[in-house]
Amino acid sequence: MSVTESDSDPPVFLVAGGSRVDAGKTTFSAGLVAHLAERAADAVGVKPRAGNDYWFDHDDYRVATDGERLYGKDARTLAAASTRTLATVDDSSPSPSAVAPESINPVHRLWRPTPGRTGMLGDGDRTFLCDRVTTETGTRFVVNGAAEDAGLLPSELTERLPLSNATRVRGVPAFNEVMAEAHLPAIERLATRVARTPVPTVVESYADVAGTLPRDGPVAPGAVAVVDPGRARIYAGDRYAKARAVTAGSAREGTREEHVDAVTGMIEPLSTVPLPALPGDIRGSPDRIAARYEPAYEALTDVSV
Repeated sequence: MSVTESDSDPPVFLVAGGSRVDAGKTTFSAGLVAHLAERAADAVGVKPRAGNDYWFDHDDYRVATDGERLYGKDARTLAAASTRTLATVDDSSPSPSAVAPESINPVHRLWRPTPGRTGMLGDGDRTFLCDRVTTETGTRFVVNGAAEDAGLLPSELTERLPLSNATRVRGVPAFNEVMAEAHLPAIERLATRVARTPVPTVVESYADVAGTLPRDGPVAPGAVAVVDPGRARIYAGDRYAKARAVTAGSAREGTREEHVDAVTGMIEPLSTVPLPALPGDIRGSPDRIAARYEPAYEALTDVSV
């Protein structure tokens, strides 16, 4: 797969994580964007879904909410590494604004730890507080009304974000309706923009989810890197997609969220490339990451579709 060919189907690469802990997906993705941009003049990174924690990621939370915005360090890193904006929904022209985290990350969730308490979404010891969804006309916030009623929303949150007119949900059925109405279309619009963008694109998945763009949407990754601490496993995109489709609908996976271990348990990687540990000064520079991880990026971009 060449990253320099200028046809109507520029390559799309998926970066997924094989571990629930910090697997290094964003570091790998930012370096991959720089690697691709060096060879194809431009490249863009996207993260359809993301989340962070009011307590554990408090500095990142404050950076975003200082401007009445909500995004995380991962989206900010990918936006900074990207050398152009995504196409508009209607054509292949770049959107007029600079690369903003919200433009490459349409859905962001803010959590908080709640020891001994199971949240509305069934997560033990943590509760989701609110979502930010990028809509066709701007930004929409969705607040966990049950958490708000229980006094779990930090008082400063309503001061730092425009939540007075936000949608409130107090149960999973109501939240499912909002996600079908707002979240899923936001991710589908992102997929359409990726498909229309005439430069290589890196799609970073969320946590250990196998893929956060629709399986039957317009974007089909040509190659996949599953990143764990110390290694990257490289897969052909078509075989990974078939395994993802097979795992869909199982008791654990549900219908839209397949997990990496279920997918990779069905197929063998084409190669496994070691990833050296990187000090902070290198992790902060996509170009320097690209130099250190070049063997992994070459293995990924050499995959034939």
